[in-house]
Amino acid sequence: MPLSGSSLKPSVVIFGSARPVTCAVMDYAQRLGEAINAQRPAFVALQMIEPDQPRRFIDAIVDVLRAGQIAHFQMPTEGWGNSVLPGSALMAARLATRKGRIAVTLHEWASINRLRYLSMIPDILATDSFIFVSQQQRESFLGTPLVGDRKKQAAPVIPIGPNIMPARIDPERVVEERAKTRGNGTTRADIVIGYFGVLYASKRPDMLLRVVKTLHERGTRARLLVCGDFLWDKPRDREAFLALARELGIIDWLDFRGRIDDEGELMATLSAADVFLLPFTDGISTRRGSFQAVSQLAIPLVSTEAERRDEFDLSPSLKAKIDSPATVLCPVDAAPDKFADAIVTAHLHKADAIAVDLSASWDEAAQAHLAFYDQMIASSRR
Repeated sequence: MPLSGSSLKPSVVIFGSARPVTCAVMDYAQRLGEAINAQRPAFVALQMIEPDQPRRFIDAIVDVLRAGQIAHFQMPTEGWGNSVLPGSALMAARLATRKGRIAVTLHEWASINRLRYLSMIPDILATDSFIFVSQQQRESFLGTPLVGDRKKQAAPVIPIGPNIMPARIDPERVVEERAKTRGNGTTRADIVIGYFGVLYASKRPDMLLRVVKTLHERGTRARLLVCGDFLWDKPRDREAFLALARELGIIDWLDFRGRIDDEGELMATLSAADVFLLPFTDGISTRRGSFQAVSQLAIPLVSTEAERRDEFDLSPSLKAKIDSPATVLCPVDAAPDKFADAIVTAHLHKADAIAVDLSASWDEAAQAHLAFYDQMIASSRR
């Protein structure tokens, strides 16, 4: 479906999963398409396809390629899971036609699990050009034997913009959410720890609960506010998370809101947190939409140390958030007690917390993508 009302054939079609998703990759694709079309109307269209309908899946890609367009995929995308079928679609489409060009944005590579890596190999081999969303992911990809050096070296890093752009936050709603989340009586919290984003292994949902448990053992009544959900194709993960909360004796201190689609409601709810906790296994990064979203709120943050020193060189705004006294970073292998210490420290610096302005990031991402696409189009005409 085109992102603009024009009947002109788009030069680029960004493909995605037609299934309902809880991950942020398709939110990103929608934002990106809108930003690109704002600068060059009708240049990009977004097309959703069903990964479990192989013929329609491949035919849709072939149609775009035969028309001489660029087929652009965001990977990995929830809904495709570890299935080999979606990972073979680009290869099948490429075997059907030599026309058009295939572009892939790799949102994750360094920490991708083995099964998903194997499932993506055919797509990687069929891709003409790559984009990375962080230096960390690009550096990891440079070591893969699947792609030639020339293609790897040509791959640009284009940081993502925030999927959540806070409009005016209703202060009355914030007051209501703070009262609701804080609670009263014997279950009134001393501190509210906020989490935003999809929950899966590299986000360490179990660590969130263990940190809350540690604080309770120290006499601090902490409540965990979760705005986000587990991947829809892994329903047992949510059950395991809730079971662990019961096992640790903190189920009454868990406020699990799930995914909140309304941005105003989401930001008002997140504003009820005293400190955010994002314990990434691979370190805080510009590619993390959850980090970008909470950075736009003047609330302390605890996360893990970036893997690369230059991770934030392309984003001075996010670097300012990282350098704030109200942001405390722990080693990626830190134990729950270290994260608990960090939360206390960050909260003590609440007055120093800053909100960063990321409003220009999508314009910058759109400009960089247009330059990338123009280069692909020019090379295809040689």
